[in-house]
Amino acid sequence: MGRVYCIGKFQFESYEEYQEALDDIEKIRYISKKMDINETGVAQRLYSLIREGKIIFKSAIGDDYLLYLSDMVAEDYKAISRTTFTERVARKLKQLSPGQVIGAICMTGAVICFLVFLGSEYHDQQKIRELERIKDEQEISVASDWLSARFMEALNGEEEAEEPVLAQTGTVENNVYGAELAQETVERPQGPQVLPEYQQLYQENSDFSGWITIPGTGIDYPVVQAVPESSDFYLTHNFNGEEDINGSIFMDSRNDFEEQDDNLIVYGHNMKSGMMFGELKNYLDEAFLAEHKTITFNTIYEKAQYEVVAVCLSKVSQEGEEGFRYYDFVNAGNEENFNRYLENIKGMNVMGEDINVSYGDRLLTLSTCNNYTEDGRLFLVAKKCSP
Repeated sequence: MGRVYCIGKFQFESYEEYQEALDDIEKIRYISKKMDINETGVAQRLYSLIREGKIIFKSAIGDDYLLYLSDMVAEDYKAISRTTFTERVARKLKQLSPGQVIGAICMTGAVICFLVFLGSEYHDQQKIRELERIKDEQEISVASDWLSARFMEALNGEEEAEEPVLAQTGTVENNVYGAELAQETVERPQGPQVLPEYQQLYQENSDFSGWITIPGTGIDYPVVQAVPESSDFYLTHNFNGEEDINGSIFMDSRNDFEEQDDNLIVYGHNMKSGMMFGELKNYLDEAFLAEHKTITFNTIYEKAQYEVVAVCLSKVSQEGEEGFRYYDFVNAGNEENFNRYLENIKGMNVMGEDINVSYGDRLLTLSTCNNYTEDGRLFLVAKKCSP
């Protein structure tokens, strides 16, 4: 019987590796008692001692601690560099005449603007590369599943099949005092199976709920959904949970995409770079709308296509203010409520076309900001196509 030894997120296949990890934890505790790692230079000294082999760690926990130290060393260098730079600038400014100071300030402002521009470009490129990585993982997952299926077919085709051996896995519990290494028990979710191509992404982030693509545009992103208690989390965080000015494409936390509500609502920032939902404003052009009416939105359980039926402008109503709130329509409940919603959408539709929607249709709403008015919003309403 195979046995897995766990310490927090770390797993060890042998008892020897498990003991080495416990030894590393004891070393880390001892270091923490004897040294204040937040003092300037302490992290640097510890990092050097470990790199030189004078302090030896033998497990993944020790490797993780070394990475933690390297981050602290980097922050120390940044702080020292900022202090040194500030002191040099102050000395130089004292030596300059008032005219030279004004010139230096103008020059500095120009350089800062240029650096901000470069930083923004670099950040966008990093975002694009990260999304490409996520898509590559999705494609690799599909290929892996296909190969596994072919392999199983080959095995089933053999005349004599060996009786399968079921591996059993045990877990050795270990609670480490004073360390954030608590063991967690993960329950398998009940319900439909996640599509093979999305299983890897779902394992990386359990908030992953699907993928949206609009052919002919740059809109080709994973969609996430935060819990109601932190419904605005993905306004400022990317797929990996890191702070990001672009945020993520995310579904309304009230939506149930497994049971398929009447209207799935998906949000994204209107970025000047065109990223996220920055291209939705192009739908205000009739020619663009005619050429880009199809939206592919796959949940992690189902693939589907939608046809854009309305392009609307609205605004966020303040608390206590009367007005139709399109972003509150999730389920109609009955035909009367649906028809009331439809009449409001017709009044907001800027394209002037008939909206070919009826009670029972499944809808998808894509929402983003628009500066046509204060707290303005641009949103598309699309109807799910028949399979």
